[in-house]
Amino acid sequence: MKTIIVDSDELSREIMLFFVSTISMLDIVGAFNNPYDAIEYVQNHSIDLVILDVQTAGMDGIELGGKLREIDPELTLICTTAEKIYAMSELRLKVAAYLMKPLNRNEVLYAIESARLLAKRNQKHIYARTFGYFDLFVDGKPIMFKSAKAKELLAFLIDRQGGTVTTDQIINVLWEDRPNDEATQNLCSKIVKTLKKELEEYNIGNILIQRRGIRSIDMSQVDCDMYELMKGNVEAKEQFFGDYMLEYSWAEGRAESLKIRSERIPDKKN
Repeated sequence: MKTIIVDSDELSREIMLFFVSTISMLDIVGAFNNPYDAIEYVQNHSIDLVILDVQTAGMDGIELGGKLREIDPELTLICTTAEKIYAMSELRLKVAAYLMKPLNRNEVLYAIESARLLAKRNQKHIYARTFGYFDLFVDGKPIMFKSAKAKELLAFLIDRQGGTVTTDQIINVLWEDRPNDEATQNLCSKIVKTLKKELEEYNIGNILIQRRGIRSIDMSQVDCDMYELMKGNVEAKEQFFGDYMLEYSWAEGRAESLKIRSERIPDKKN
């Protein structure tokens, strides 16, 4: 679970970092004393868990939790507090757990496990089908994209297997006949925002990663037939009949490489 810690008290922040640094299920990607820095980070990165102190200087922790949830409704929150009066507010925020200071290692570990189980229970199953025509399914139901270009952008990002793409690369693929001028760059920016909005309507906006004009897909959250074939999965081989994202001409090269990859995978033994 990608995790950040938000606490303006340096000692408390260091103690929490010490407690969670050895937990293998956590990937600590940031620790902040400024709540606005935490908000900016969550806006630009895919995060699973936020451990925040409700008395964080500069913004009430309950307000901060609400703002983070506005960015990503699927975020799991753990709150720490030195005052019991905050407990009811934390419950209204629907946090996975709240911890009273001074922190206790066993209680921290228990809270992390509770957060993991809650995140697992709430996690949506996202599946990208690329063999034949491209579609994205959430909990078994296809996303009905309103924008064909937004769907194509997602297909391109899925095709890149988590690799980053720049605005110029997106334009070269999605608008190969248009000049790469300011108007086209603005159009590209609009389509990226449209894709983000459409994904957020299904509460999976965090699969789209954006960092200063660079975009990618969080592969850890997406199952995909093409990904399985690239791993050498025999069942994926049996599902592949040579067609890949047929609606997109730029996918033809990948289709050829998948055919070669498929031929190298041994058939399933009876």
